[in-house]
Amino acid sequence: MPNFFPNLPFTLGAPSMVYGEDLLENAAILSGLLDAIEIVLFHTPAQNNFPSSAEIRELKAIGDKKGTAFTVHLPASLELAAEEEGQRRASLAIALEAIRRFSPLHPGHYILHLPFSKPTLVPDPDLYYPWKPTRAWAQWEKRARPSLHKIREVLEARDSLLIENINYSPRFLAPFLDAGICRLCLDLGHLLLGREEIRPNLEYFFDKTAEIHLHGVDGCREHLSLSKMPFEQVQTIVDFLQQKPFRGLVNLEVFSPTDLHESLSLVTQATI
Repeated sequence: MPNFFPNLPFTLGAPSMVYGEDLLENAAILSGLLDAIEIVLFHTPAQNNFPSSAEIRELKAIGDKKGTAFTVHLPASLELAAEEEGQRRASLAIALEAIRRFSPLHPGHYILHLPFSKPTLVPDPDLYYPWKPTRAWAQWEKRARPSLHKIREVLEARDSLLIENINYSPRFLAPFLDAGICRLCLDLGHLLLGREEIRPNLEYFFDKTAEIHLHGVDGCREHLSLSKMPFEQVQTIVDFLQQKPFRGLVNLEVFSPTDLHESLSLVTQATI
């Protein structure tokens, strides 16, 4: 790995859709800027961007040449804890197909959303579930476990499955984390959308967290430049990750060149 930021204890990465939607073009550009690329997948009747075997080979060539690590964000539309068994089976099949297809890249992480409510790509600030265990959450957990175990069984590295906190407190994921089924992808922007404090969650889940998603939030808009976050907050987050230190991946989950370069500049400033 080239290690573009040797003064940081963690690895910095970005999603595969910063420079448009072409996966290979993004990989070619991002591999010259960062040490890791998060491949963002979609799989719906209207949108399916699973790459071909030839594209996977090209991605591997880029990664091998540049020393770039890859992670795979499984489709956000998957519903592995859905009440309907058929929906759970269909979602599991898509997840397993994605893992099979990307296995030649040896991804460091597979990131999974585990929805409690209907999945959406648009955040709803009024639909956030603070920590409050109920029978409905216990049933959600029970429905999810069989699929999570099946995913874990096929992974090259059993600890590469990460579940991301979405529109609920990450404490709801504790049963899966404590059982060793997965590790945590802690999305700090989602915490901000839920009006949760960042520092206590970083401390509470530090030993279970393998990847952090960092991006700015403005009202109910997310995945924005870190310039939308007070610099003091960026500084506090980076200081915490340096001092612990955090040895995992920090993904600057933004989707435009301007937002990425602004965010990189702010992280760099925060390390001085």
